[in-house]
Amino acid sequence: MSSNHPRHVDDQAVHPESVLRAPDGRIVQFKVHSANWDPALPENSVDALAACLAAPVARAEIDLVMLRDRDFLIYHDDRLDRGTTGSGPVAALTSDAARALRMRDYRHDDEGDALAPATDHLVGQLSDAVELMRATPAPTVLQLDMKDAEPWPWARIEELLRLVEPIRDRIVVGCTADWNLRRLLQVDPSVPVGFDPMFYLDWAPDEEELEPMPGVRGAYGYLDAHPLARERRGPTAEYLRDRLGGILRLVPAPRDLYIRLRTAERMVADDLGLDTMKTMIHDLGASFDLWTLDAGTPRWEERLRLALDLGADVITTNTPRALATADLALDEPPSVDRG
Repeated sequence: MSSNHPRHVDDQAVHPESVLRAPDGRIVQFKVHSANWDPALPENSVDALAACLAAPVARAEIDLVMLRDRDFLIYHDDRLDRGTTGSGPVAALTSDAARALRMRDYRHDDEGDALAPATDHLVGQLSDAVELMRATPAPTVLQLDMKDAEPWPWARIEELLRLVEPIRDRIVVGCTADWNLRRLLQVDPSVPVGFDPMFYLDWAPDEEELEPMPGVRGAYGYLDAHPLARERRGPTAEYLRDRLGGILRLVPAPRDLYIRLRTAERMVADDLGLDTMKTMIHDLGASFDLWTLDAGTPRWEERLRLALDLGADVITTNTPRALATADLALDEPPSVDRG
């Protein structure tokens, strides 16, 4: 099977702090989460994306939510209240009404539940991102992280494909809703897609509130509602290989497969081999994208080394520059918290 995972990145083609040479010599790309390259700009803003393209970074990501009538809002949540000057569900907002909204830069909000001050930045739409990319030739690959879990109407799938047609060789349409990716591929089998299996298999500490999906902690300690997770029937590593082997095939021929870093760490702690995920993902012709690792978080340098040992092709981060300059010469091999 031919491989779609990232080709060699020319160090001169992208910003040197958007890639990292791993100890084994391969180039790993950093994907700039929510276009967070310039910390002075609100995340997910059109200006933040422009900074990514100007650098240019190897990879960037923006979040998109479907508007009521047309286009898709560049926004992370399904409600407007926290991050914009609007209120209510994004799904009730029209494209024209969205043009009146301004962004709130809540990353710098120190007032707890209070709303962050509004900025002068408009809340962008996918059509804005497409026009920006058309006007800015760059090697940056942009992930469009589609946040909607509801099934997309067929007319909106066709609209999405029309919107991205001018930049389709520079984007990946990614989401957790595999049903929507299959609909997208049914209309256009050649569109690049990325899949995150967290609705089916994930991990979180016992004290953390469960995600709405899958919403069940199975017998092996993972968030998993599948019958195989109802009771222990063998070693955890065998259960993980069985589940991953099926889940990763829910979307035909993905370009990218996204795995939460802490979930991957848990799987390694449960004796799933270091090379297992990489091999499964590469056998499907996809790139292996681990998310999200930020400098300044606990054990981040050690976790970065583990992500590289796991064989990640891409690491999603809000702090690419700090990760790119990290000291990888650890005194001891990276370890995994087995607590």
